[in-house]
Amino acid sequence: MIGKTREYPKEIMILEAIVRRFPRDDFKKAEFERKLYRKRAGYKGEKALDYFLEQVDHSEMVILNDLRIPINSTHFQIDTLIITPYFLLIIDSKNYAGTLIFLPEFNQLIRIQNDIEEVFPDPILQTKNQAYQLKTFLKKHSMTPPPIEYLVAISNTQAIIKNPTNDREVSYRVFRSSNVAFKLPLFYQKHTQSLLSKNDIKKIARHLVKAHEPLIPDPKSMNLPFNKMVKGVQCPACEAFGMDYHQGKWTCKNCGHKTGDAHIQALRDYFLIFGSSINSKQFRDFTNVKSSSTAKRLLTSMDLNFFGTTKGRTYSPGKNFFD
Repeated sequence: MIGKTREYPKEIMILEAIVRRFPRDDFKKAEFERKLYRKRAGYKGEKALDYFLEQVDHSEMVILNDLRIPINSTHFQIDTLIITPYFLLIIDSKNYAGTLIFLPEFNQLIRIQNDIEEVFPDPILQTKNQAYQLKTFLKKHSMTPPPIEYLVAISNTQAIIKNPTNDREVSYRVFRSSNVAFKLPLFYQKHTQSLLSKNDIKKIARHLVKAHEPLIPDPKSMNLPFNKMVKGVQCPACEAFGMDYHQGKWTCKNCGHKTGDAHIQALRDYFLIFGSSINSKQFRDFTNVKSSSTAKRLLTSMDLNFFGTTKGRTYSPGKNFFD
């Protein structure tokens, strides 16, 4: 069963809002675009692994996706954790393109793409560290885990994987995501003793899900040009900003597209960039809505919580506002 689903990361939502609203003539925009590209690629790789794991028999396992667990004064992250009665399995997804050359002797991964050579940290060592941290965490909370295995899944189907030193650890730990159904039986053959009951598995899963602390970056720490971020409602058709609201419809001045709910994405952007509270005046300023009664009607029509009296009322996202 899936004990924790993989949700669209709040970090990506924040970066998307920043890129949408970043001043076009600011050279720093490219930096955020590159970061967003990497984060989206990583998430795409994780979802590719999820797809192939869906085709595996779940009757004896619990799958936890996207864990971020506190340990001492820091956190460790796990893309995918499979809990079985016989072993725990950590899978780290990599969606790198190009030629991937594993050099475990130096704990390096070399990526060659478009004749450019880059060095990445050894993902095998990364997952090995995650296994150590997970074991430490469980023991600290009075849980004795079974053997903890770890794998690196290469999700990009166009990637060329090379193991020039024929290292056994690389051959054993690195695989393509599409091969996960054939990789799992190797661990069942290796670990034949059932060490966890169904209640033990539920206890471990429940404890990890409860300890999970999602990464939510603070835009205030990103040195953003807040006073220059683009205001206005963005057209969902042509992506131009500055839609006008009249008689219950938003109309794009650029392409003429009409819609009734374009303000929702604008408000999401505001919350993601400027913080989780807004009042009527700020909403009108950000969306260019002239009428205070119209602003109130739009705000109260959305999944928002509100605080305070009518005059000093502020609004914040409801439980499902970002769904």
